[in-house]
Amino acid sequence: MELVDEHQSLRAVGAILNRTQPAVSQMLKDLEYALGVTLVERSVRGVTLSPAGRLALQRTRSGLASFDHLVAELGAKQSPILRVGTNQALIFRVLPAAMSLLGAENASMRFKLRTGIVGEMLQSLWDGELDCYVGRVDWELMPHKMISVLRHDPLLRTDLVLACSIRHPLAGRRDLEIAELADWTWVLPPEDSNNRIALETEFRNHGVSGPVPMMEIASDLGALMILAREMDVLTCVPRLVLDTHIAAGELCVLNLPSLKLPPIQIGFVTLAEHEDMTALQLLRHALRDAAARLDEGAD
Repeated sequence: MELVDEHQSLRAVGAILNRTQPAVSQMLKDLEYALGVTLVERSVRGVTLSPAGRLALQRTRSGLASFDHLVAELGAKQSPILRVGTNQALIFRVLPAAMSLLGAENASMRFKLRTGIVGEMLQSLWDGELDCYVGRVDWELMPHKMISVLRHDPLLRTDLVLACSIRHPLAGRRDLEIAELADWTWVLPPEDSNNRIALETEFRNHGVSGPVPMMEIASDLGALMILAREMDVLTCVPRLVLDTHIAAGELCVLNLPSLKLPPIQIGFVTLAEHEDMTALQLLRHALRDAAARLDEGAD
């Protein structure tokens, strides 16, 4: 399937596999018969994968990635590694709290953590490179084929806010207008990040062009907060990260009642085929408990 997708020619695939074109064609027909779907669409220009063929290829890649991970674990003769994808906002409070709750009883558990933007993390989960994802999920932007194989546990919600140093000229002002903000210096995540898209959309809803940042920083809320804390710059971050040691009580939220940024829903996501893994169940329960405690502390 991979070769068909790459070369779009059964003759080329046959040459690579050292098989005749009719033999390759028969292999595909046998596979289509076994699965009960059409995997390849044939035309005078060659062959392309059908929608079902693309789904089969995607799920095969995911399965092979998981299998390779299993082989590596068995060869290492150590406790399994749980591969967790997340957004950096969760590193500050939610994940450390969950790890603490797992405690000494599960001290043998090991984790491989990756951070990145939402789309990248969900694609890595879909491809079998991650066992679970903890972070923001925007279902309306997700392909339906992906939604149908995911299992999701809501954890908590947080606001997206505009923040600056408590010494910034705009700090504490109660007469701010959105149009004023574009004239100030900003540090922001990249254009394709969900937070940046939400911010620019809200500016446009008020008839104002989105801010042009002095600096863009990818997947590093810590850097955004440090720059906002140390310089006269504005930024956009989830509210939950402001109550951390990096903010150090030196950051405040701009008072802009007319700015209605969408709340962020944070959840635990895994593939349906993996949801019964013991390590995933333990992490899921610890995350639920940690999120509940954080919500209680916020009330």
